[in-house]
Amino acid sequence: MQKLTISLVFLCAILVSAKSYSFDDAALITQLKKLSVSTLDPTLPAVRFDQWLRTEAGPDARYQWEVNDCGEQTGAPGQNPDEIPTCVEADAWLKDGREIVIMIAVTKPAAAPGRNQSFSVYFAQLVTTRERITIKQLSDFPAALVRTHEPPSNPEIAK
Repeated sequence: MQKLTISLVFLCAILVSAKSYSFDDAALITQLKKLSVSTLDPTLPAVRFDQWLRTEAGPDARYQWEVNDCGEQTGAPGQNPDEIPTCVEADAWLKDGREIVIMIAVTKPAAAPGRNQSFSVYFAQLVTTRERITIKQLSDFPAALVRTHEPPSNPEIAK
């Protein structure tokens, strides 16, 4: 019973200290999807972020979009909620089991309240069954996807 009480107190502390987003989550996700990927990586073409991701992940990928704290909220007492970044995370699960994880930081200019948010790559990773590859810029994804692609094993070919 004591463990349950401690767990509930800890959970309540996390919920109370949870960052309340001042942006509308759905609107942020829509803005990122429509954003030209060249804004995030100038070496990429001027296509919508969601179209670029579909091209990289392939036609049979599954997607999830969410707004979160970029994995930075610790729940520690005294953590300033204004210092916790906001990210739009795009996850794509490829048909072959690999996963693309991209976290885009959203910054709302404090000096110009009417201006739009700015977006920048906060974290990107390709997850395979064998390794996690941190991607430094979005234009590195195609090479990492090619390098980690394993053709399906077909016993008929071996005969």
